[in-house]
Amino acid sequence: MAAPVVTSIAPTTGPSGGGTIVTVTGTGFTGAIAVGFGSADAANIAVASDTQVIAVTPPGTGIGNVTVVTPDGRSAINAAAQFTYSVPASAASAPAYFVDPALTSTIVGSLVNMVNSATSPDFVEAQNILMRRLALEGDVVGSRVPPPRNITEIGGYLNLLDTLKEPAMREQTLAGILGVAGPSPALGFASTTTPLSMVSLVNDRPPGAAQPSIPVNVLVRSDFVAAVQAAVKNLHANGATLPLTGPAVITLPKGGPGSTMPVNVLYYLGRTLSLAPQAALANPATDALALIRKTGTSDPFAVAANAINPATTPVTPGNYDAVEATPTTKTTVALTGASFAPLAPVLNAAGFYQPSPPPQPANSLDTAWTQFTNITGLVAGHTMLGDELELLHQPDVIAASAFAALLDTVWNGTTFA
Repeated sequence: MAAPVVTSIAPTTGPSGGGTIVTVTGTGFTGAIAVGFGSADAANIAVASDTQVIAVTPPGTGIGNVTVVTPDGRSAINAAAQFTYSVPASAASAPAYFVDPALTSTIVGSLVNMVNSATSPDFVEAQNILMRRLALEGDVVGSRVPPPRNITEIGGYLNLLDTLKEPAMREQTLAGILGVAGPSPALGFASTTTPLSMVSLVNDRPPGAAQPSIPVNVLVRSDFVAAVQAAVKNLHANGATLPLTGPAVITLPKGGPGSTMPVNVLYYLGRTLSLAPQAALANPATDALALIRKTGTSDPFAVAANAINPATTPVTPGNYDAVEATPTTKTTVALTGASFAPLAPVLNAAGFYQPSPPPQPANSLDTAWTQFTNITGLVAGHTMLGDELELLHQPDVIAASAFAALLDTVWNGTTFA
């Protein structure tokens, strides 16, 4: 077998005291047992692949040729792979950046080994903690200003953070001074993922005059997707459809002076399902949706899906009164031998409900009847708005929204107050 070949390194410079993490690139690194920096070998190495190995520089001076040793031999010297040890600045001059004295090469070496071998969830979490410590408080990301020399300078920094309205950064600073855990999540490492998400589903768009205006896709919260899909499947078995509507993305209302609590908070929590209003009230005999009640009763009109398609589980026909409306008027029409699948039982099984009695439209512009909400898991007197928002939205987005000052409000069975 051929000896390994080193083609490049990064970075190419570091302090003479050692401890710099260097990525060595080349070929034939599988089984590497040492990485040399001049006449000294790295104290810790981790083989990332056959073409890359990570090493921690030993103490040294001047310029050292970087070589890799495997059972097949040591790589040849390559002028393009030389590491230069920098001379420490004198005590009288201002340091370019502050090096954490507690961050020893041993700690860095242990970190490199963990990064290379971590597999279990516990190890991955430990990996994240160490990487935060390294980046935020170590010498991987050097301080932009020298460390404060006395309590007066510390106070100046804290006062500055107050002035800049950076409470989280101030907490992190105090935590660093006291040597305790800082805010969670740590600054600079806010997670880009949330426990839940809004999933785009292909909409149930029935043919007809309303079809062009009904969205092709609709958003459903990820933990409700399976139940909604089951509801659609049940309606299809009846020969009916479930056309929905909604925006392409849910955006929290902006905060700031004059901002107020939105009326429909559950919408921003992904807890609403909106029927497509254009699929009803024009012609109840052919519309995909209709507001109906049995003929001869005074019951409130309830939304139902028109079973006008082939069905594996046909709906028993009946006689109904139905609502027909324009932007200014509402009338009641009689339907004989019509087949409708009531939506309330189907959507209730999926966790979505309407108020009782259901809203009654005054005209075709009145769309309150289209709204179904899901309050599964909301415990009155216990569930906080902030906890619910964090299931879907990033902390920085929430902090900039109209909900920022209302995160401690609690669900009372109807709303957050």
